[in-house]
Amino acid sequence: MIPERSRLVVQIVLGGQEREKVEKILPELSWSIRQVYAEATTYHDGKWLAIAADGETTLDDIDRLLAVRRKPKRT
Repeated sequence: MIPERSRLVVQIVLGGQEREKVEKILPELSWSIRQVYAEATTYHDGKWLAIAADGETTLDDIDRLLAVRRKPKRT
């Protein structure tokens, strides 16, 4: 997470296998997240997404992206 004045940006790095998983759920995510994903440069170590956490929908999408990176803990 990157704190900024009056907002919070979440940075998520997706490796190759993670990108494949995200591309499967991409149509289910909000337009703004799909736009961030499409515009993000793919580097040798993955695709780096910088997402402004600016609403409930975006936070839900961030949660789904993080779930791709790690399996959620069972409670």
